[in-house]
Amino acid sequence: MSNKKHDLFRQLEELPSMLYMLFAIVALTILIALCTYTAIPVAIIGLVIILLYAAASFTVYFISHRRLKRLRIENEAFEEQRDQVIRAFRDSVDFPYAVLNEDAVIVTVNKAMKALGNFGETVYGTPLSELCDLTPKQLAYLAKAEDEEEALPLLQRPSITVGERKFVPECAPLVSGSSRFYLLALHDITELSDLNTLYHNNTCAVAYIVLDNLDELAQYVKVSYQVETRDTEAILRAWASSMGAMILEYDRNKYVMFFSREEMANCIKTRFDVLDRIRNIRLGESNTPITVSIGISVMGKTLAEREKDALSALDMALLRGGDQVALKNDTGTYFFGGRTKSPQKKSKTDSRVVTDQLCALIKSAPNVLIMGHSNPDFDSIGSCVGLSVLARHMGVPAKIVVDTSSENFKACTGRLCELSDYQNMFINGVEGMALSSYGTLLIIADANNLSILESPELAGNAFRTAIIDHHIKQQFENEPKLSYIDHTASSTCELVSEILEGILPDGALRSEEANVMMAGIMVDTKNFTRNVGPRTFSAALYLRNAGANTEYVRTFFEQNFADYLSEAQFGSEAQIYRDQFAITALTGSGSAGDRIAAAKAADRLLTVRGVNAAFAMIQPSDTIFVSGRSNGTVNVQLILEKLGGGGHFDMAGAALRDHSLEEAKALLQDAIDQYLEDVKAKKQNT
Repeated sequence: MSNKKHDLFRQLEELPSMLYMLFAIVALTILIALCTYTAIPVAIIGLVIILLYAAASFTVYFISHRRLKRLRIENEAFEEQRDQVIRAFRDSVDFPYAVLNEDAVIVTVNKAMKALGNFGETVYGTPLSELCDLTPKQLAYLAKAEDEEEALPLLQRPSITVGERKFVPECAPLVSGSSRFYLLALHDITELSDLNTLYHNNTCAVAYIVLDNLDELAQYVKVSYQVETRDTEAILRAWASSMGAMILEYDRNKYVMFFSREEMANCIKTRFDVLDRIRNIRLGESNTPITVSIGISVMGKTLAEREKDALSALDMALLRGGDQVALKNDTGTYFFGGRTKSPQKKSKTDSRVVTDQLCALIKSAPNVLIMGHSNPDFDSIGSCVGLSVLARHMGVPAKIVVDTSSENFKACTGRLCELSDYQNMFINGVEGMALSSYGTLLIIADANNLSILESPELAGNAFRTAIIDHHIKQQFENEPKLSYIDHTASSTCELVSEILEGILPDGALRSEEANVMMAGIMVDTKNFTRNVGPRTFSAALYLRNAGANTEYVRTFFEQNFADYLSEAQFGSEAQIYRDQFAITALTGSGSAGDRIAAAKAADRLLTVRGVNAAFAMIQPSDTIFVSGRSNGTVNVQLILEKLGGGGHFDMAGAALRDHSLEEAKALLQDAIDQYLEDVKAKKQNT
């Protein structure tokens, strides 16, 4: 700035001399011209020109002198003010700043920065690294990103720590000649950050706590559970007291609790070991553990919003099998626990309530579309067929959206497609979109993750949606009108059979339809050997009375020779990991039967003595599919959730993209190691 003013003064001082010379040249030119072309005496011409030259020169001198004098006064005042401002900024303002060169070496600092950095007598030449850990690259980045950072609140900007104080740095570039400098200023946000941390830690979290179907459990063990209930309540109240929380029992064996976010963070560190303390309470001679499910939320600005989310989290914990915590916060939903396999819980009373609601939805719809997941299995196809029977009974036209080219569809619908009602029953997703209109009801069976449906576009544009499923509940973007999800059921065909049994008259369900539904139950229970309860046999009895023939249904499961060889090859590639896990992997042929062969291979490996869980991996394309099976002692759901998958306690799956088989196997082994470490840590805590 001083160089520019010096140049301006010099130009103003040189301006009169330049004008004098210009006036002299013009006057001489005029004199020569007049003397040459006019008869006016030279003396007169010269006198007039001299007078004009003198007047013009005086005017220039007078104006430039006044202007120069005024600028000098202004400059002196500016210099004086600038010096005062610099002194005040350097000595009086408690706003730390420093001027740095491009190498992050300090050129000068003000008094506040000097006190902050505890510098010696000479500040010049001290590296910025002695004050904080900002590098030259970071300084340059701060200087470029200054405009973007200004739009953010202070607490959301990058911060640094100097001593015991916390600062937000701001940096502006300075250029002096060919040299480049940075002006670094520090905003002290220590108190603001502490206040924000205090507010964050004391945010009220809401938790809903329920004992997992203690009434149903007592029905099986045939004992009173009042003492165990009091012990469980004592543990919960002691847990709440240790956190300074408030806990209230709002219904029998149901509690609501309010506690701080800081205490919630401590619970996360211990992975909610209260679950283990309660699980140590046993009921009856069978030594059955009592378990609780907890839904917690710290989302939302109001308590009402958190209370609603906590109920939703509790629902997710129960639908995942109970004995766990579902935690909703700003970054997502997290689960803790889930070590106990839950028995079948819901009763036929629940089925009757769902039946009434579903029938009301069907009656109010002009037409019904029914859809399962892509690459359908017998459970998906059978449950869709059963729901079409319900729509037929209600007198509402229905269509099933399914891939009719799949091997499973061809295997189980041979006789069914010969019936007149099923001549035009099965359609594809495009035809389904054409039939979907205002009022159409879409019923989704054997799936609640919309991305894996036969036609996700149809589901995304459906007017009304109902879901009947037995898999772990996913979070819906748009909540369906009816959601009947019971993960303890063996299959969706079991749930649909209960619905049909409660409303259809005798003879309304044909034997061809009952066969397909029986196949759905058999495939998911591995011929009634896994995840079977009283309700499963009750549903099978209903289908058997409707004409289902298990000998005929077994023909649906026949496989071609190529699939048989593929399944056998899985066995030859199997390896035992950590003494109890069987892992096998193959590069698939790309056929539709690859994933089925992997699932069957995992089931077969589970029959090996000493194997508690089996995993079969297949890579038919750029995606690796993992099938996990357990004998009930290992939670394969928790293991495959670490790979982005999910499922049930003893049956789960996952899909990995952009990985080789070896990489996928290493990831699976890491997930198993982590699962075993969690189990070991929980045992040590108890």
